[in-house]
Order: sequence, then C-alpha cells, then structure tokens
Amino acid sequence: ANEAPPDQLIPFHHELAQVKNPPQYIFFYCDQPSETGGETALIDSTLVYRYANDKFPEFMDKLKKFGARYIRTLPAQDDFTSPIGRSFYNTYQVKTIEELEVKLDSVQGLEYTWLSDGSLRVVSEPIPAVRMTEQQHDHSIYQWTFHNSVIAAFIGWEDCRNDRKQAIRFGNDDPMDATTLKSIAKFMEENKVSYKWKKGDFFALNNRLVMHSRNSYTGKRRVYAAMFGDAIGSTTNPNSPEDHSSTALSKVPDPTTFGFWRLDNPEETAYNAIKSGYRRLDSACDYGNEEATGRGIRRAIEEGICTRNELYITTKLWNTYHAPEHVPLAMEKSLADLGLDYVDEYLIHFPISMEFVPFDQKYPPEWQNLEKKMVIVPNDINKTWGAMEALVDSGKTRHIGLSNFNCQKIRQILSIAKIRPSTLQIECHPHLCQDKLIRFAREEGMRVSVFSPMGATSYISLDMATKNDVLFDNDIIVELARKHNKSPSQIMLRWAVQRNTMPISKSSSEKRMKENRALFDFYLSQEDVDAVHSLNLERRYNDPGVFCEAAFGTFCPIYE
Repeated sequence: ANEAPPDQLIPFHHELAQVKNPPQYIFFYCDQPSETGGETALIDSTLVYRYANDKFPEFMDKLKKFGARYIRTLPAQDDFTSPIGRSFYNTYQVKTIEELEVKLDSVQGLEYTWLSDGSLRVVSEPIPAVRMTEQQHDHSIYQWTFHNSVIAAFIGWEDCRNDRKQAIRFGNDDPMDATTLKSIAKFMEENKVSYKWKKGDFFALNNRLVMHSRNSYTGKRRVYAAMFGDAIGSTTNPNSPEDHSSTALSKVPDPTTFGFWRLDNPEETAYNAIKSGYRRLDSACDYGNEEATGRGIRRAIEEGICTRNELYITTKLWNTYHAPEHVPLAMEKSLADLGLDYVDEYLIHFPISMEFVPFDQKYPPEWQNLEKKMVIVPNDINKTWGAMEALVDSGKTRHIGLSNFNCQKIRQILSIAKIRPSTLQIECHPHLCQDKLIRFAREEGMRVSVFSPMGATSYISLDMATKNDVLFDNDIIVELARKHNKSPSQIMLRWAVQRNTMPISKSSSEKRMKENRALFDFYLSQEDVDAVHSLNLERRYNDPGVFCEAAFGTFCPIYE
C-alpha cells in the first residue's frame, strides 16, 4: 500500500476516484499489523451520498453536473515525509519527462505547469464525482455513490508543495464551500467502521461502493494492496441477444418504469411522469388511453424535457389480435394512437388467444366480442411470435417480449424463436414473490419488469382484492420504512429493484412520482430483503383464471 507517514491519517476516498476509470476492487493483505492504531476505516459511499444530498442539495447538484477538478503539485522524487509525496514518475508510471508530457497532453481538459524547482503542478480535467453504480455481475445495485476524492483532497492534500484548501474545485472551476466539505468529512468520521488488522488477514473491497481510509498508528505496519478492474465477461449472459443487452439497458439504465393502466388523466400524467424523470413508459392498447398518452409524450418532447431517443416505450399486443395477419395491424394502431414511428418494445399481453374484433367496431376490444362474450379461439402462439419477429425486421419495434407467461409457455416460444424475448412482464409484489419464474427468465436472458409492485391497491375497486390485502400498513413494511426513513412504497419498490426486476408504478401526484423514483440513495440489507420476502402468500390479484369466469362466464386459467 502507498503508506503515508504513520502519524498522519489517510482520509476517506475511493481509490483513484480522481481518474475516469477507477479500479473496481481493492485487495488488502496484512503482513504485519501495527502496535497501536493503523485500522483500515470503511464507510458506505451511498450513506455519504444521502447525507450530502439531503443536507447540501445545491452543492450536490453542482457536483453531479460539473464534477470535480483536482489540483496537485508532484515532486520529481518520492517524498516519504508527505502523505501525497509520490513523484510524478511514480504516479504516472513513466521514465522520462517526454513520455510524461505525451501522456498528459493526451488527456482533454487536463492542464499542467512545470515549476522552477522541477516539480509538476497538475489541474485535472473535470472528473465525475457522483456515480450511479448500476449492475455488477448480473446483480442489480442501482445506488448513487459519493464517488470522488474531494474530501481526501480537502483534508489530506497538504504538504510543503500543496495547500489542501486549494486542492479541489468544481468542474466549471467554481470553488467548493469549505463549510460544506467540513460537514461531510465530520459525518464520515462519525459513521466509519474501523477494521483492526491481524497478521495474515485478507479482504477484498468493492471500490465502487465503499470508501476506505487509514487511521494513524505506531510501530511497524505492512499492509499490501492490489487493484483490479471488473471480472472479464462478468455481465454477459450467453442467452441474451447482443442487441437486447447492449441497447435496452444502456439506453435507459434507470429501472423505474411508469405505467398507464387505469389513469384518470393520462395526457397530463404522461407529461408529468416524464418531467419527474421517468424514461421507461409502459402502455398497452387494452388500457384505452394511448392517444392521450401519446399527446403527453409529444408535449414533453416538444418542450425539450427529453428526446424520443431518451425514452423506452413499451406497448402490448392484445388477445384478439394473435392471428399473424392481425399482429401488424394492431402494431400500426398503437403507433398511430401514440403518435410514434416505432416503440422500443412490444409484448404479447397474455397467452390467451381470443376471437378477433374489428378495429373500427370496438377499440380497445377488451375481454368481450361485439356480442359481449369472451370467446377463446384455437391459435398457434408460435405463429404469433413469428409475426412479432417481423415487426422487429420492419423497424416498427426494437424488441419483442412476453407478459403473463409461465415457464412452460416461455419454453414454447424459445423453442422456435429466431429473436429471443427481451423481457418478461409479470405481476410481482411481497404477496407474490415469483422466485422461480424470475430466476428462469433471467437465466434465459430476459429482463423482468413487474406490475403491481405494491400489491393489492389497484384491485380493490375491481373487487379483486380487499383492504385487508393492502401492504402499506403491514408491520414489516412500516418498520423498514421507519428504519430507512423512507415511505412504504419506496421500501417495496427498492425490494423489487434489488431482486433484479424493473418495477412499474403509477401515480397522478407529481410528488409521489418523484418519491417513487427516489430509490437509489439507500438499500435494503439481506435481512431486510428476507423480511419482505417472508410476506409471500402466493397471492395473485390479476388472475384470468379467477376474474374471467366471474366477470365474463369463461373459465380461463393460464398460470396452472
């Protein structure tokens, strides 16, 4: 490890956070522990982010927008009396000044000056200082982190060449407020966990999520460190078509999704949802509001809130349009209503094929034909999928997927698919955890989006659930909300995110919209996740095997 003098604290930092591609992992090995002190202190970077964001929102907004620039003077020879005394040769891993200048000149925005004593003053290019860690090794993380060396520079970059108070600035060259930095540093010191080394100890640190420091010490201390990037190929699923994994997730990395089922004012709601930050939008012809939804989307685009390319829009093929000749007609109708040239994703809404209802006689057709009867018809769903694939070929949709399919029905599609399903959408909430189905879909390369992530609420007015089913007042959910200083909704949505699913929520309230997206400044421990999971009752609220017979006189089980 690059040891500072024993009597000096090494401040909290993410290793090499002042560069654009810091290492993902730090490995430590203790060969000789110190006599006293010398602990490696750790702190959760998301905890620091939340403190700073809650207490100093304007500071954090600038840090997110502009990043940070680091100012440091490096000597020509290693100075072992200084905590930042590494030479510029050692720092940049070069042997000559000419080689160093070539390396520095290649970095856009970086500035450097040679001083009269032979030392080098470097002002870094603007470096991102707040990072969203999204997925690692196919696990959902989705946490904001205070990923920088700002506090380390402010506290520790002091020696005969450097003034720590001049060591950092915003990426736009504005100064950073010292009082704010002192408060963040104090919070970190008060909330750290210090690890006392024993000879032979070894541990690995996730440098994206955890900051570390070193306490002062007496005696000899030898702790070795190594830095590594991510594991090769760690995020590649061989079942995921390349276009599915590379565009659908990277285009809108935020998993929160806004749904349009049963909305009173879909045009205004669509506009407000986009204004509140949602970029994943989940629609369907059966919702009966795609024209209004499309107007809200267009308004947001016209006002410059977003571009079309920044949105990921999903709609769905209804049950009456499963015949291959009807699939493109249904797609064209949804596109016309939404006012779009293409959608990002088109899903088969249910594995239920029903009698065709002409578009000009009843739209949306809902569950009954013109004689008010629900009529199930024979259909080869594989041919329906073939017609869906043709929509990708024609550019009408970028991706195709499934909704409300069970494992065996998914296997049927996979057995003939030329284009594999991109997504499986299912009902999922603490009363219906769906562990096996989610695992199966993920292993087959599909993302999983989940509707009704907060359970029964939307179904009470339809007599498909009762007030006793509502989860917002559940003791476990309420206690977790208190523990994390979050709402019950946020606990359930965060639980969904950490299970590697994309929760679809809705609200007519802008305040609630924003609240339902504020999921990335905290996380649930494994104990928290298990507590929510303990509420599982295998209770399904949206079940055609129940409501179709009760409402339409047709027995239509699909999940058994």
